[in-house]
Amino acid sequence: MKNTNQITTDFIENRDIIKKAIKLESSYIYPVAANVFCAAGVKADADRLSTCKAIIKKNAGFASYLKGDVLPVLAAKLSVSADPEAMFENVMDMYGILKNHFSRSEYLALLAALLAEKTSTEEADRIAARGRAIYDKMKKEHPFLTSSEDNVMAGFMAFSEKSDQQLIDEAEQCYDLLRKKFSDKNAVQTVSHILAMTKGSPEDKVNRLFRMFDMLADAGHKFGKHYELSTLAAVSIIEAEEKELVDNIIDIDSQLSGQKGYGVLSLDKKTRLMH
Repeated sequence: MKNTNQITTDFIENRDIIKKAIKLESSYIYPVAANVFCAAGVKADADRLSTCKAIIKKNAGFASYLKGDVLPVLAAKLSVSADPEAMFENVMDMYGILKNHFSRSEYLALLAALLAEKTSTEEADRIAARGRAIYDKMKKEHPFLTSSEDNVMAGFMAFSEKSDQQLIDEAEQCYDLLRKKFSDKNAVQTVSHILAMTKGSPEDKVNRLFRMFDMLADAGHKFGKHYELSTLAAVSIIEAEEKELVDNIIDIDSQLSGQKGYGVLSLDKKTRLMH
């Protein structure tokens, strides 16, 4: 496993390469794309990224969500694949299948890219149909909170070995427990979906998240209570000691604080800590 210094260096280098290859995108999306390369253990290549961007632009169709805000992330995913053109064809196939079950959106485009990595086109229709059924159950529980952004979580949950009702019941238990500490209902709903997919009782999973949140705050690194929370939830389900995870977050946050893009006039401290 790489040390935190190497991880941080790779992350910044990848982000800057992506910014040069794919210009004028949101400062919030470049770090997501950079992490695609970090997760794959590959350094970003500007020429390959430009080629992948051209593949998307050429084949996605007019006004397609596949070439919207998700473009840098999708280009990164194509770039780390062995055959970018073949993978993009697969993403397009997945998007076509998903459109039969969900309304079109950039969230659906992201889900198509994720499905292309995780399943075959033969299996995708079953996953999409199950995802839609889970989404409908979410909507029934929280009609005003649930929207197209929840398509991605419903798609993830469709891979679970738990039953649809078990997933929804666990999510609701987590939601009620999380609301005792966090007021942002949208953020809490997303976190509840992440925790519902993992092992353990709702109480144990939520309490672990609470402890990590408090440990960070006690160390002077206050985590955001809004869209940032889903990232902390994802970290909390890693099988490692809580203190080790928190110490790594603090270490990387400190390193990022001295990097371009994370200074006083750049992304705020809570966003930096999320990264």
